[in-house]
Amino acid sequence: MTGLISWPVARATLRERGLAPLTLGITLVLVILGLFRSTADTWGAEAFSGFASFWFFLLILLLGAGLVADEVESGHAQLVLLRPLTRAQWLGGRLAGAALVLCAAGTLGWLVSLVAAFTRGAFDELPGRLLVLPLALLPALGWLATLAAIGAGARGWTNAGILLAARLGFGFLHFGLPVAFPKLGLSPLLDSISRHYGPQDILLVARQFQYGERFEPSGVLWDLFWFFAAWLVAVRVFNLRELARRRA
Repeated sequence: MTGLISWPVARATLRERGLAPLTLGITLVLVILGLFRSTADTWGAEAFSGFASFWFFLLILLLGAGLVADEVESGHAQLVLLRPLTRAQWLGGRLAGAALVLCAAGTLGWLVSLVAAFTRGAFDELPGRLLVLPLALLPALGWLATLAAIGAGARGWTNAGILLAARLGFGFLHFGLPVAFPKLGLSPLLDSISRHYGPQDILLVARQFQYGERFEPSGVLWDLFWFFAAWLVAVRVFNLRELARRRA
């Protein structure tokens, strides 16, 4: 993994994206939500669900928007790539830097929620609450890698717009088509597609672990596959984009 990531690029991206006012503002919102919404029956999952999930996804969009294109279109990427650095390492550094910011913001909100819950006496929920953080961050990282893959071929911040349109569009079809055409019986098909339409919410695993229910690893494995597949697609598309630019 180290050979696929330029850590100097990752550190520069960490400073660039992590110190942005909007990033700091959304992180503060997540901290406040974690402080006041850590109810004793949800293991801190409220830090990544409901109203808070809107802010968390907004943070993903903010960190991933223009993650590749901004540097390419400004010419900064080409200057950095004059060094003994592969395109894969550069892109891996950009993705890793943004991922570190995302993980730091999510961890801070989760930690505040954990401490707030413990002050209310929810010590018996520790195993489930410990699982919440990685189970929330894994699909978030998958969406971030997806933004990098789209952005490797898109211009500016259009990658965020494309992803948002794709999610909203499929959501409209998922819930609208069965209502518009009830006789076609589209719900099972659309439900099946939905389970593989991007990274999946896997916070249910925390509940399964807490109550000794049957553990279903499929969602975790799918999100891991999606993350690495999106990373590989991002590298491939970026390579093709740079080769086409050099030939032009």
